[in-house]
Amino acid sequence: MAERSKRICLYNEETAKNINQETLKLFQKYQIDMSIRDLSENTVKQYNADLMQWFIYMHDNQFNLSVLDATEDDISEYYYWRKQQGNNVNRQKRIMSSISAFYKFLRKKRLIKESPVEFIDRPKQGLPIAIQTYLTKDQVQLMREKLEEYGDIQLQAYAFLSLTTMARVHAIASLKWDQVDFDERVCSDVLEKEGKIVELSFSEETKDYLLKLIEYRKENNIDDHGRIFISPYVTDDKPIQDGTLNSWCKKIGDLIGVPSLHPHDFRHSYATLMKNAGIDLESISEMLNHASVDVTKKFYIKADSSKIRKLKDSVNI
Repeated sequence: MAERSKRICLYNEETAKNINQETLKLFQKYQIDMSIRDLSENTVKQYNADLMQWFIYMHDNQFNLSVLDATEDDISEYYYWRKQQGNNVNRQKRIMSSISAFYKFLRKKRLIKESPVEFIDRPKQGLPIAIQTYLTKDQVQLMREKLEEYGDIQLQAYAFLSLTTMARVHAIASLKWDQVDFDERVCSDVLEKEGKIVELSFSEETKDYLLKLIEYRKENNIDDHGRIFISPYVTDDKPIQDGTLNSWCKKIGDLIGVPSLHPHDFRHSYATLMKNAGIDLESISEMLNHASVDVTKKFYIKADSSKIRKLKDSVNI
């Protein structure tokens, strides 16, 4: 029997009114174009629904980006989120087709030079649905131990900098040493979504890994061109590719028995660990650089199952 896809509805009438105005104007032109091409009523309805849900996701999670500013990473993040929510392969492909068709229209109108979805791989039939991974304290400890055994100081620094800063993968990839203040344990002037400049704080343990990484490179005469994370295949000062960090993350996942581990999971995991440690949601939302606390609560925080069990056990029936 074919895998049944979970239906996800992000539509909210109030939010829809506040979608990026440039995006809405282009969407209206696209609707006219579909009408001229005499597409079937069902096709138009499906395209409209898929695109509106994507626009709302960008409003809630990506600083209300315009479709003209959305990058390949932004759209990949949305596809990944849809997959986490339980979309099967057929629904994923349909959503990708809807977004791709919209960008094809924008390109035809010479509003963009190239489509950001052009090089995103389409999902293959039979692949398992990705489940959002929230690392527990025990799994973080296991990661600490396994990485120590593995002996790659750059991998250790990457794992704990990603975890404790809760930064997006592209921000981590772009970091330079001159942005790091070891006394304050922060990375400054970090470019985030929508051109937002943020400050990322990291743990004392992460500071130790970074200092060891500096010492290792000095001892081995490794020129990192001022970059924190480097690849042996890149010999200039270009930032490391997001895809390389994805492969590092997969390596870490394999070491701790979580093969589905994705860079974004570090972000979700530490947010949940902080919430369970008693840190207020407003502070966590600010550290995640979210537009509102509602985004943090809805998409990032996993309920504390042990707390829920205790509450249920306290009810005498």
